[in-house]
Amino acid sequence: MKTFIYRTFVYGCVLASCSLVFVACEPEKDPKMEEAGKIHLASMEIEESLHEQIEGIDSLKVVLNDKKKTLTDAAAIASIDSTVAALDAVAKSFEEWEENLVEVPGLPHEHHHEGEEHHHDHKPTPEVSGEQMIEIQKEIKTNIEKIKSDLESVQERVKKVL
Repeated sequence: MKTFIYRTFVYGCVLASCSLVFVACEPEKDPKMEEAGKIHLASMEIEESLHEQIEGIDSLKVVLNDKKKTLTDAAAIASIDSTVAALDAVAKSFEEWEENLVEVPGLPHEHHHEGEEHHHDHKPTPEVSGEQMIEIQKEIKTNIEKIKSDLESVQERVKKVL
């Protein structure tokens, strides 16, 4: 019985020591990278809210082009053409935004786009300081906010021409 208690004690101490070593060896979290991570997550929330609308741009262009075929007024046709061009510009900006997306090191992330398989390449994260990563993430967020604003504007134009 003493042997069992002794072994249990020894194994318990070894297990506790190993756990302590693993916790002590865990890398310190950089508060600047954590702040950059929060900005990144805010950008990704905006991206998630826009994704379905961006995916619908091609369908919207079909509707606009069908409407254009029924028109004879040059001004109305020009308005539809400029609206289609604006939709193309928003879609291109969104695509470029996704291509230039920079992940924050150590930040777990998921992409949820229902009803489709979504893939985008994750570029290697550049070796930058926490402060530089904050600036990168602020720029990324500013860009997705501009795309959101541009999309809202073009959606108003679509309503007017339809």
